Amino acid sequence: MNTKRFSLRFNLDRENDRRAWEALHRMEARSINQEIIARINAKEQTNVLKELIRQTVSEELERTAKNGYDRPAAQAEASTEDLNAVFDFLNSF
Repeated sequence: MNTKRFSLRFNLDRENDRRAWEALHRMEARSINQEIIARINAKEQTNVLKELIRQTVSEELERTAKNGYDRPAAQAEASTEDLNAVFDFLNSF
């Protein structure tokens, strides 16, 4: 088995450290390692997902800026219909 050892210290005078310590010690002793590993991996996956979303949104904004933004005709008609309904409602007063 190829294992690596890591030492982690908690300063219980600091709120975040104390809360983390308490959360870890509410578990069974055997699951603390698995929990720490799972949380580190989840954080990494979250960071990768955030970067992917950021990149995708940036690419779409660039493409929209290059091509100009034209609403589809159906959407433009729906907006006109909505606007007419609003004016009809206001005229009823």
